[in-house]
Amino acid sequence: MSDALWQQSAIASNLADHQIACGVVRHPVTQNWQTWFSLFGTDITCIFASKSYDLAHSVRQMFVVELRSGCLMNSDRAKAFIADLQNLTGSELIDPLPQKNLETLGQQIHQQLTLEEVETKRLS
Repeated sequence: MSDALWQQSAIASNLADHQIACGVVRHPVTQNWQTWFSLFGTDITCIFASKSYDLAHSVRQMFVVELRSGCLMNSDRAKAFIADLQNLTGSELIDPLPQKNLETLGQQIHQQLTLEEVETKRLS
C-alpha cells in the first residue's frame, strides 16, 4: 500500500492508537479462508490464506500472540513472521479481496467498536 494511502487510512481511522483488528474471512472467488489485520479500521491487509478455516484461525491466534509479545514491532521480525506463514503446510496464495468485501470488513470493525463503546459507557 502506498504511503499516501496509509496516511489517508490513518486520518480516517476508526481504531485508537495501539489498537489493531484482526480476523478470518472467506474469499468470495477462491473460497480460501484468509487471515487479515487492520491498523486503522479502514485498511485490511491479508497475511495468510488456506482452504482450512481451522488453519487460518490458528494463524490469527499466532498473529495475536506475536503482536502481544511485541515481536512485530521490529520490522525485520515482522517480515520474517509473515514470510514464515507462507511456508506453513496448507497455505495458499493470498488473493486480494474485492472492494465490496473490504468495505464490509471496515463496516464490521466500525460496528464492533461502536458496540464496545456503548457497552463501556453502560458499565461506567
